[in-house]
Amino acid sequence: MIRRGVSSAEDARRFMHPDENALFDPFLLPDMKKAAERIQCAIDAKERICVFGDYDADGVCSTAMLVKRLRMMGADVDYYIPQRHSEGYGMSLSAVRLLHERGIQLIITVDNGVSAYDEIALCGALGIDVVVTDHHSVGKTLPDCFAMVAASRKDATYPNRYLCGAGVALKLIQAINGGAYSDEELALAAVATIADVVPLTGENRAIVTLGMRGMQSIPGLSALLKAAGFQPPHVDEMTVSFMIAPRLNAAGRMASASEAVDLLLSQTGERADGIAAALNEYNQKRRDTENEILEEAERQLAEEEQGGHAVLLMHESWNPGVIGIVASRLCERLHLPVILFAEQNGVLTGSGRSIDGVDLFENLSFFSHMFIRFGGHARAAGVTIAKENYDAFKRLFKEHIEATYRPRDFYPSFAYDEIIALSDLTTTMVQGFKQLSPYGEGNPEPIFRLNNVRFASLRTIGKDDKHFCASVVQQDQVMRVVAFGKSELLEPLNTAADWDLLARPSINAYRGNESVELFWICANASEEKVTFFNAFFENRLYNEDCSKERVAEWYCSKHAWHPAEWNDSSMRKHYRTLRSAIGEGGANLCSLIRSLKREELLALCVFAQLSFFTFESETGMLLQRCGCVSRTLNESSLYRLVNETKEA
Repeated sequence: MIRRGVSSAEDARRFMHPDENALFDPFLLPDMKKAAERIQCAIDAKERICVFGDYDADGVCSTAMLVKRLRMMGADVDYYIPQRHSEGYGMSLSAVRLLHERGIQLIITVDNGVSAYDEIALCGALGIDVVVTDHHSVGKTLPDCFAMVAASRKDATYPNRYLCGAGVALKLIQAINGGAYSDEELALAAVATIADVVPLTGENRAIVTLGMRGMQSIPGLSALLKAAGFQPPHVDEMTVSFMIAPRLNAAGRMASASEAVDLLLSQTGERADGIAAALNEYNQKRRDTENEILEEAERQLAEEEQGGHAVLLMHESWNPGVIGIVASRLCERLHLPVILFAEQNGVLTGSGRSIDGVDLFENLSFFSHMFIRFGGHARAAGVTIAKENYDAFKRLFKEHIEATYRPRDFYPSFAYDEIIALSDLTTTMVQGFKQLSPYGEGNPEPIFRLNNVRFASLRTIGKDDKHFCASVVQQDQVMRVVAFGKSELLEPLNTAADWDLLARPSINAYRGNESVELFWICANASEEKVTFFNAFFENRLYNEDCSKERVAEWYCSKHAWHPAEWNDSSMRKHYRTLRSAIGEGGANLCSLIRSLKREELLALCVFAQLSFFTFESETGMLLQRCGCVSRTLNESSLYRLVNETKEA
């Protein structure tokens, strides 16, 4: 709890048992008083109001809760959510004109609007007032709207800068309803807070903790869980993340997000059941489409050999509603910012994801003059760009990333809470962790480091053998570990000796018997590997600590390494990988040793022996050497020795 900012008994009480006192005064948000007064005026004057939403789970929840509240207050209100495939994100000029034709006099945006400069200007020209409620990053200037309610404003003093769109909508509801809100509104704000992956700390943690209690009483959410074949005794954050949010999102990705809004507005189980069944079907289609796009993206990656520290890919037939999920998967696997583009109405729609420390919105802002529109935040962003500008943007963006960041900024790193022994992980301890939930961004589940473990009884599990389970062995203790989507690790885990494992413990209740099992986060060969190879570079090639003979023995004997390809072609591929990993500015040797695969590390030793790379012992940096003379692999005594050892 200390690592989560809890430093006193009162902090611990508020953290473990958040209540309504954790919700801040809505009028602390900028322009909230103006917004509330304008909305009340519109209700009293019977003006036509439109809630302009977004097509993701956050936007859908925001739209449903605000529309329902305004109708309860007697407002003449409808909603509009753009079609993802034909209109794209946010307000558009065509949508504004359509709403004007319908007689709309006030637009309230939810989960969008901070970057709708031209659209809001058109609203002003047509006599439509706009109240923006949003949470996305704001630009250098604000649109000329009636009110801009956003905690992300640079002049905002609201204590919680990480409200999601529905969180802001909840505050607006409080402002127009005398500070009150319903259990249903709080529940929908909780769904959106989890789905939009904002930090689950402070006020957001209170929204989620209190809101989860009322989720199953909402006909639409109850029907959605039933359609998914999952009716738990209670809803938690995992239920929302893996059952509810994907199905709400699927409507906007595969069809129309309006169906998801209608689901949440449904008052009867019969109507909700029909819509929920359709959303469940959309979600299955989304999964199939996602796998097809991922396969094509991986094919492009293999063929293009992009290099650098950013990935930009495009395909005319990709579904714009699904590319963001695939970008997220690639970003997680490659640990690089990834933007995927799909063609849509003659322009390219891009969806990007990024890593900690590489602010995607900020970096895209340098190229805003090239975009038709763009928006987002540090970890996720969307752009629309003319097709003829794509190649230039791709080149300039990649150059910008290379010039702005160092190679070490892209090394994968994982935080953990403590180094612990297997013997410490008792069922009592792990059950106690439940008091720290709900988990999510800003409050991750406890992760522990287990040093010097071995793996036994490894086998693939699941459909297509994409996952694996194994026994983790540490001294005389044994525990089961499950790794999702990591079956490619079986071969190195089978051959290496000791590993340092990061894992998340959980309780497995099977036939009434409870036991602790581990969920895989990552593993590195034990620090022995770093010490061993660091000696190779620090003492050059011939020393008692780590000679070329010891390197060959380490690979071929200790780890039973038998490369299928140990030739010019494979070494050229390794060389390109190493150049990319080291970069023009060099790389920290210890970090590099930890991150490289075994065959890449051996190739690094060979190329260092050939003077393609040089090590600076004063700084601990490995650098590329300029103006290398052409060399052959056989000039490396290590390369020859490994081949001889392998053949023997």
